[in-house]
Amino acid sequence: MSESGENPTPSFDPRPPGERRRGGSSRGQSSGGRDRRTRNGLKIAPGTHGFFGRLTGRSEMDKAKIKRYDPYKYESNSTQLKWVVIVLLAWTAIAVALAFQDRATANLLVEIQDQGIVSAPPAILAPQAMIDFAAREGLTCADPDGVFIVTPDCTQLFAVQSEYESVKGTGSFLTVALLAILLASIFAWGSFTHRASRNLLTLKSAKQGFSPEKSVMWFFIPVFNLVKPWAVFKELYRASDPAVSTQEPTEWQKKGKVRVRVHVWAAIFVAVFIFNPRSIGWFWYQIRETLDDVIIAHQRLVYADLLLAVLGIAAIYVAVGLHGTQEARHKKVGDITVTPPLPIDPLEEALKDGIRRKDSENRRARAKRGRDGQNESDRG
Repeated sequence: MSESGENPTPSFDPRPPGERRRGGSSRGQSSGGRDRRTRNGLKIAPGTHGFFGRLTGRSEMDKAKIKRYDPYKYESNSTQLKWVVIVLLAWTAIAVALAFQDRATANLLVEIQDQGIVSAPPAILAPQAMIDFAAREGLTCADPDGVFIVTPDCTQLFAVQSEYESVKGTGSFLTVALLAILLASIFAWGSFTHRASRNLLTLKSAKQGFSPEKSVMWFFIPVFNLVKPWAVFKELYRASDPAVSTQEPTEWQKKGKVRVRVHVWAAIFVAVFIFNPRSIGWFWYQIRETLDDVIIAHQRLVYADLLLAVLGIAAIYVAVGLHGTQEARHKKVGDITVTPPLPIDPLEEALKDGIRRKDSENRRARAKRGRDGQNESDRG
């Protein structure tokens, strides 16, 4: 027995035999459920995320993150492409429907204006909002106790508000649906982009400027996401070009071609960031004091909605084109297994750099001492 304060023998397990863990197995599991170590030394612990983790994709994401430095082969993007096309077609359809709805709202406001109404009605029926609406129209539709007065003019205001609320409600529903599709498209597009970037090594195209993770990350960094996604897809197209030779893994940097659709998609992508339904309300037409201002804002919303639809179609063409080029180059290259390089440890690189500098200084010092000794010998 070791004395107190000393470390026990590494092979000694003080627990009873029934509670001892066999070598290589997980805690509380038999050796049949042992964890598998990946190339980077991390473990994959299956079944630790539960139902919610599987539902949200967190479990698969963590496994992919751990295994991203393991050897792998070309992985077709056909399934991801199908989801991208489905989601973006839904995005386009809702954007077009929203454009028609905003046009209908603008037309209704023009009709209201023709009836002599000079201000926009409230989008939600509320007593105080209706009282304020009547006051803007120069009418009194409620007595001092807040009870509405039934007059032809006041009845007309309530009818106008009801119609406006109906078209605005439909527009709000379509906007929520568009936001939901946006979230789905983010996951679908991110998965497609990540795999397309990851496939480049298996297509004999090396030294890409964007890792699979960074190819997706740049879409979410403000300001940079106006330029970096364009650069990412230019690189993906160049490195996937089947016309480029497979003998030299960096030949794509000089001879790889980018299709025009990538530039068109990038231009529309930037335009949507500048001119979209949110920026119209926040920036372009922030002041809407008169009914004319509201009508013009809704007319501009029609253009913004159509721009969103065009973006969806352009993105589909970009994804389909990239998948086609990668499939064609894969047929040319064949099935090969690649091993991605491990990430560079900044501390390790700093230590190596320090050692290199120290060795260089030592060599210069020895050379200087040698020259000094030779000079003294020559003088003697």
